[in-house]
Amino acid sequence: MSLQQPPLEGLIDYRLSDRTRIVHSLAGLRCEWQKIVEGKSLLDVEVPIGLILSDIADRLELTPQERHAMLGGKLINQVNCLMEDRISVRRAS
Repeated sequence: MSLQQPPLEGLIDYRLSDRTRIVHSLAGLRCEWQKIVEGKSLLDVEVPIGLILSDIADRLELTPQERHAMLGGKLINQVNCLMEDRISVRRAS
């Protein structure tokens, strides 16, 4: 007795495409920033571009290799140092 595969025609793949997941992740990042600025225009916000790029890398859930290709070793180190400083300040408070 052999098992037959069900016909795949007409079945819908419910997984989101990679592109759709990226758009959702970036939209989530935008919403997060809109909450932070409390209704002000995002065009008027001054933020270090390195942190924005790091946030994008986080949202895209890049592997360490992809993150290094995107950000470069120097920026990764700078962001890591900044985050460590922020954690140290929070612990001291």
